[in-house]
Amino acid sequence: MARKDRARRPARNLKQEKRFLIVVEGDVTEREYLEAIKRSRQMKSVEVRIEHRYTDPVGIVNEARRLGGAARKAEPFDEIWCVFDVEAKLTQQTRFGLRDALDTALRAGLKCAVSNPCFEIWLLWHKANWSAWIASDAVQRRCEELGITHGKDGKHIRDVGSLLRDCYLDARNRANNSGQLRILRGVANADNQALEGNETETPEDTNPSSGVHRLVDAICAAFPVRE
Repeated sequence: MARKDRARRPARNLKQEKRFLIVVEGDVTEREYLEAIKRSRQMKSVEVRIEHRYTDPVGIVNEARRLGGAARKAEPFDEIWCVFDVEAKLTQQTRFGLRDALDTALRAGLKCAVSNPCFEIWLLWHKANWSAWIASDAVQRRCEELGITHGKDGKHIRDVGSLLRDCYLDARNRANNSGQLRILRGVANADNQALEGNETETPEDTNPSSGVHRLVDAICAAFPVRE
C-alpha cells in the first residue's frame, strides 16, 4: 500500500533551467571562453552557435532571429545573445551595418554583447587595466605578451579556467569603469534597454569597451553554482 501511495505522489516540481542561445562570429577565442563558462556552471541549456555564413553584425543578428524563431514552438529560448566586435580601425570608420544590427536586435528583443575594438579587450582586462584607444591588432598582441592567448594565430586562450576563476571580477570592474559601450540614442545595450547618448557619439568614441560581462552575469544568475 505504501508503495502504491509513493507511486501516486506527484513528482516534485523542479524549476526548469533557462535556455540561452548565443550566436558569435569568432570560432576560436569566443567559443573557448563561453564553453569554459558552461563547464564551470555544470549546465546544458546554453547553446553556442558559431556563425560562419555572415561576417557582418546584421547577418549575425538576423541568424539569431531565425534560430530563435525556429525554436519558438518546440523549445523556445529564454534569452538570445549576439556577440560581435566593432573592430574600429585607425580610420575611425564604423563597422558596416553595426548600428542597423543593434537597432534590429532591439526591435526583436535580442541582446548584444559588443566589444570595441574586439573580444580580446575583454580578455586583456582579466590581467591588466587599459583605458586608452587601442586597435584590434594591438590588443591581440598585448594578450599574447601577457600569456592570455597563445597558438600560431594567437587565438587560443591559455588556461581559460583559471582566467575565469581568478580574474573575472577584475575584468568586470575594468569593463564597468570603461564607461561601457554607448552608441547612438535608441540602440540596444546588453540589457536590451535603449541608452541615452550624445547624438554625435559613435562606437569608435567608446574604445575601449565591452559588454561581455553582462552576458556572463546573465548566465551566472540563471545557473548558480550547485553546492
